Formats: sequence, C-alpha cells, structure tokens
Amino acid sequence: MAAESFDERLIWLLQVSRTMLATRDLDRLLTLITDAFIEASEADRGILLLTDRDSRKLVQRVARTADRKDLTEAETRISSVANRVFKEKKPVFATDTATQDDLAARRSVDELRLKMMVCVPLTIDNDTLGVIYADGKTSLDKVFTNTNRRTLEMLADHAAAAIENARMFERATNDPLTGLPNNSYFILQLAKAMRETTGDLATGILLMDIDAFKRVNLAAGAEAGDRALVDIASTLQDVARADGLVARYGSDKFGILLAPESGTPIAVRLRDVAERARAAIATKSYHGVQVSLSIGGVTYPRTGVEGAPDLIALADDQLAKARAHGPGQVEIG
Repeated sequence: MAAESFDERLIWLLQVSRTMLATRDLDRLLTLITDAFIEASEADRGILLLTDRDSRKLVQRVARTADRKDLTEAETRISSVANRVFKEKKPVFATDTATQDDLAARRSVDELRLKMMVCVPLTIDNDTLGVIYADGKTSLDKVFTNTNRRTLEMLADHAAAAIENARMFERATNDPLTGLPNNSYFILQLAKAMRETTGDLATGILLMDIDAFKRVNLAAGAEAGDRALVDIASTLQDVARADGLVARYGSDKFGILLAPESGTPIAVRLRDVAERARAAIATKSYHGVQVSLSIGGVTYPRTGVEGAPDLIALADDQLAKARAHGPGQVEIG
C-alpha cells in the first residue's frame, strides 16, 4: 500500500472499519484486525495482544502471517516493545531496528533481525485495551511516511472501538456463569436461521431441562449447583459443537439450534443430537445426585409459526410432553 494516495488509503480504511464494526464475534474480529494491520504496514506478520482484565498484563490473542495463516506459538521477544507502547500509549515506528538505539539495545528484539517494525496502542476513551504489532525482514524505503503512519494509527483507533463494541455485545449475549450464549442470542440466531430456511432447507431446535437438578442444590448448595451447570454446559458443547449452537436458555434449561443445511433431514439431525446429549448427561452424578436430560424438539418450516417465539413455544410444549413421560425422555415433533 506504500504507493497509494491518502484518499485511496482512506477509502480502504473506511471499508475495513465498516467490516470491523459489523463483526460481533470477538475472535473473528481480532483476526480481521490483524490481517488488515499486516496489509496496511506491508509487514511479514502481525500480532495482536489484549490486556487480561484480572492481571492487566498483555496476552497474545492473534498471530498471523502476510498470507493469512495462523502462527501457533507465542512470540515473547516483542514483549519489551509491546509493554512500552502499552504503558506510554505512544506508537513505535522503525524502518530498521538495528539503527535505532532504543530498539537495538533490546537483545530480544535484535534477535529478530528486523528491517521494519510498528506497534500501535489500541486505545478508546483513554483506556488502552492492548496493542497491535507488525514486523518484517524486508526494508521498504517509504514504509512509514506520514500518510502511512496516520493510516495505521487511525486503523488502530477504529479497531479499538470495534473490539469494545464486540465485548459489549458478548457481555449482553453471553451467560456469565457457563460462557455459553444466553437466551437473547439464541433467539437472535434462531430468527436468522428461520429467515435462511428456504426451499428444501430446514432448521430445528432442542430445549432441554436438567432433571433432578434442584436436588443438587439441596444436597450441596448453590455453589455446587453452579459448578454442575458449568460441567453440563461444557458437556453439551462437546456433544453438539460441530452440529449447532448451544445456549443456556434459563436456570437449568439449555437450547441447541441446528441451522439449515443440505443433506441429512432435519428431523434425523435433531434426533441424533438429542440422543447423544441425553446419553452424555445420563453419565453425570453430582454430590450423589444422578441427573438426566429431558428434551423437546421441533422443526421449521411448519404451519402457524411466524417467528422465533412461536417456534420456541412449540419446543417448550414438546419438552413438557417429554417430562410428563418421566425423566430422561425425548419428544420431537
């Protein structure tokens, strides 16, 4: 991007910013930001670090190459530069680290044998969320002109705003105990899946109650009950992660959404996931209390259903039928 005009860079930045602000999934957003920063700086790789809320230390979240491949190992040699930028809230631009005394003197950085480096703080409302870093071994004469520097700083500003938005969305739509999506997010995704249900495609949902769960609380207290819910949530994630969205829908109620896809009929998919979930939970015992899973499921499209609340109400009816037959039963209609 070195030869592009400021106007061209501004158009590119606006396009990238629009995509960032529309991305609510935090992990996907961080990858998008890192790729954009690598492109804008013409670097060989990029690394995004965010602060841990408890320790306030920088933690590497994403590391990518210029050809958009993940780097799996943590890069510790950049920590001195990253921490400096984080604390001082000032960016670092270097076209040859060996000629800059403050960088060359840092043995860890010198080991990288870099020809260019950039590290910019991710700051919003005077709060630094982390830093975005990029480097390369190729020397570019005009890699950090005033135009390029301003583009990278603006990109970091927009990235910080997008990260904060994604975090706010995550807090609003995630269950704080289990980390699963909550009922609000489940309804949003169900409505989206129903809009995408066309032609031969169909979607479906399962609602599940934990049988005898109140006995866990009575036997060992609310904290033990919370730990049991976390374990159950993790188990359901393991069972259904590859098939659909798992959410905590209520106190001891969970939901699974199977979005439209071609191939196996939706009723068969629902039954398969339901049976696997039931079998997995049937092995669970907490403080001497054996638990099980009652499950109700429905498919869409179907007559009389106009929106997500209608479909959820029908799934609740199926769940009530399952419970009426005793613990650990499945009803799919």
